[in-house]
Amino acid sequence: MQKLPLSNIKVLDFTQVRMGPQLTQWLAVMGAEVIKVETKLRPESFKMVGIPGKLTAPILNRVGYFASLNYSKKSVTLNMKNPKAIELVKKLITHIDIVAENYSTGVLDRWGLSYAELKEMKHDIIVCSASGFGRTGPMKDELAYAPVIDGFSGYAFDNGYPEGEPAEAGARGFADSIAAHYGVFAVLAALYYRSKTGKGQYLDVSMTESELAFAPESVLEYIINGRVRGRKGNRDVAMAPHNCYRCKGSDTWVAIAVSNDEEWAGLCKALGNPEWVKDSKFSDTLRRWENQNEMDSLIENWTIERDHYEAMRILQAAGVMAGASLKIEELSEDPHLRERGFLIEFEYPDKTKVRRLASPFNLSDSGKGNYTHPPELGEHNNYVFGELMGMSDEEIRRLEQERVIY
Repeated sequence: MQKLPLSNIKVLDFTQVRMGPQLTQWLAVMGAEVIKVETKLRPESFKMVGIPGKLTAPILNRVGYFASLNYSKKSVTLNMKNPKAIELVKKLITHIDIVAENYSTGVLDRWGLSYAELKEMKHDIIVCSASGFGRTGPMKDELAYAPVIDGFSGYAFDNGYPEGEPAEAGARGFADSIAAHYGVFAVLAALYYRSKTGKGQYLDVSMTESELAFAPESVLEYIINGRVRGRKGNRDVAMAPHNCYRCKGSDTWVAIAVSNDEEWAGLCKALGNPEWVKDSKFSDTLRRWENQNEMDSLIENWTIERDHYEAMRILQAAGVMAGASLKIEELSEDPHLRERGFLIEFEYPDKTKVRRLASPFNLSDSGKGNYTHPPELGEHNNYVFGELMGMSDEEIRRLEQERVIY
């Protein structure tokens, strides 16, 4: 396997919770050496979120959100309340290409690690600063998690059923994941810029703006046409049928989307050309769209008699866009995802194995990328402070006793 694209890049990672860690994780997967700064004073909150019950002690901190967002990284422990820890960071910066952080506005400034100060330490440093609302503007000091961003960006208002309440967008943390991927793009653009000019950059990544930029249709609809789209459930603005239909069994569904008359003919054939499909109410796209409630009920009379996989196969064979709505337990054992290497297994030093999801892309010359187990707290203190920075074992032990490396 050839060298990974970011194998010469070092990242100092001051991120926590979801958006920042996911951003730096993808940099690590692409080969960057990501050094995550943690502390024994206050363990990362996500280390105890999303953990199932009845786990044995060796894997208690190896599952859940933290382990899913921090694999392929290294971990050091620093008590940033101690001025000596801040001085250590300033010495470490000379080895670093990218600093990533998603603290509340002003934290790095108070540590003497503002972008201007970091540039004095390393002229071509790239700083990626992620936040809910951005680092400028009247809301720059406001704190936010994904549900807050879903609300402020208008996503929650658009998401849900027509007569229902606003709802979070997708799975929990949707806004974080969108912003993380935009952040990776920004970092790669900054690295390319640096390779051409020798200059670093400050990257201000806003979760609100990332989520809004991801799906701007509602804003454009209002600005251009003066119309509010509103909530539509599973319905589409033009296609019909377009919905999730109940199948045989407990809470199983199949998604169906028909965009033209040819696909409609395929659906009719798959359903066995029942008499109702000849009704004038369903004779063209507009009439089908206007009569969706009745049509959906008739389609579900067919899907309810079939397993969701069976319904998907029959419909796809007829040229209909259809897919089984899979449960998590089905996804975790899906043969297609397994064959593509999307489900991978990490092994810890004690031989404990935990399954994780890989990156959603493959590089032809580099494979799936760099994958190592999520780091234990402070697992790489000796490597970073000793091998990378040249500190003696005695000095490291002394700083541990002083709770600087802590």
